[in-house]
Amino acid sequence: MQFSPVPPLAAAFAVMLAGGAVAEEGRPAPRGREGLTRVPMTFANAGPASMACASAIAHWHSLDLGRAEAGGSIAFDLWADTASGAIFLLNGSEDRMPVESLWCGIAGRSWETRATIALARRAGVSPPPGDFLCRQAEDHVICEAR
Repeated sequence: MQFSPVPPLAAAFAVMLAGGAVAEEGRPAPRGREGLTRVPMTFANAGPASMACASAIAHWHSLDLGRAEAGGSIAFDLWADTASGAIFLLNGSEDRMPVESLWCGIAGRSWETRATIALARRAGVSPPPGDFLCRQAEDHVICEAR
């Protein structure tokens, strides 16, 4: 088997195209709090059972946000990009994890018993802090703003 050499101009063009694609795809995503607004969230558990809150991030993954026994509460911060309306959670490395949805429910069955928390997502508007009182109602949880 014999290979023919690639003409130098064609090789340079291929490297230029591949390099441009890699640079575009390999560009690091924004990190940290710079340019974001802190949105504190608190969920008080007024029900008799343990409650858990979670979030769907990046379309396919859920993240546990905390657990509270009866009479306890769960608190965490969301971060909003006011310019775009995007809402994030930050991990320990301050990676911006886009929040798709947020819910609280009975611990161990939080998805099945969830109260979905509406998040204000409007460009140019900072979402207000969230302070919720959550209680059990038969087979699900209800969370209402206080």
